[in-house]
Amino acid sequence: MKKTLFVFLTVFSLLVCLNPLIAYGELKLGVNAKRGELKAMEEWGELANYLSSEIGQPVKLVPLSMDNLASAIENRNVDILLVNPVQAVIAKEKGTFIPIATLKGKYGSQFAGVIIAKKGNGITKAADLKGKKAMSRDSKSAAGAYIFQAYHLHKQGIDVNKDLSLTEAKKQDDIVLAVRAGIVDAGFVRTGQLESMEKEGKIKMDDFVIVDQKKDSDFPFIRSTAMYPEWFLSASSKVDSKLTAKIKTALLKITPETKASKAASINGFVEPISTEGLKTAMKTLKIAPYNK
Repeated sequence: MKKTLFVFLTVFSLLVCLNPLIAYGELKLGVNAKRGELKAMEEWGELANYLSSEIGQPVKLVPLSMDNLASAIENRNVDILLVNPVQAVIAKEKGTFIPIATLKGKYGSQFAGVIIAKKGNGITKAADLKGKKAMSRDSKSAAGAYIFQAYHLHKQGIDVNKDLSLTEAKKQDDIVLAVRAGIVDAGFVRTGQLESMEKEGKIKMDDFVIVDQKKDSDFPFIRSTAMYPEWFLSASSKVDSKLTAKIKTALLKITPETKASKAASINGFVEPISTEGLKTAMKTLKIAPYNK
């Protein structure tokens, strides 16, 4: 009996040591690096530090390009994932990641898409885009820099794949600069992108026209499309449920004054918001996994 108990305890100890999610190994926080790896490190490095402190386990930030992000979702190369809502839906549908919190920006937990054109090129409304050159992010999973705009235009009878000549950029800064330089006629970016670049001294808002511009009394950024849920933080289904609960609790405790909030210019996180409206857009556009 004693020998059996000894063997059991030995095997259990080995399993604990080999499983970093049960023991105190490193967790990988994958982040959509929409403005490049360096910017992602600047914005989200403090969130990784905060989570490390709160859960008592080291958390490593892993900035992900679009290509690497798809692989991370498919192969679960990271343990927790901070991504746009489209990518969060894809990750959930694949059964690999579970949304546990929605990001709360300085102006709420929703955002939208913006369609920009260079001032003076004659583009002011959606119909003017037909036959023009446009630039977006990845057409498979970019939310505020493709899908929101594509669905907005679809509802007005414009097919971005047939009626526009569309190219893709590596990051949203490049889209804005390409429009300003006249390389393309129009560009798709998320709300807040133009304002951030102007604040950084990279552009002037007055150089651009906002197609189908909408203004809100309670949302300060210019937009062209409907509003959708903000980014989600999702946990891999392989992460222990108790650890996932600890991560969620830590996220919901974040306040605007937390160092992680200030670094990323956010106000924290809230309970996961419904993505049903977004799913309708994805299904209409036949975005994977709704492309069959």
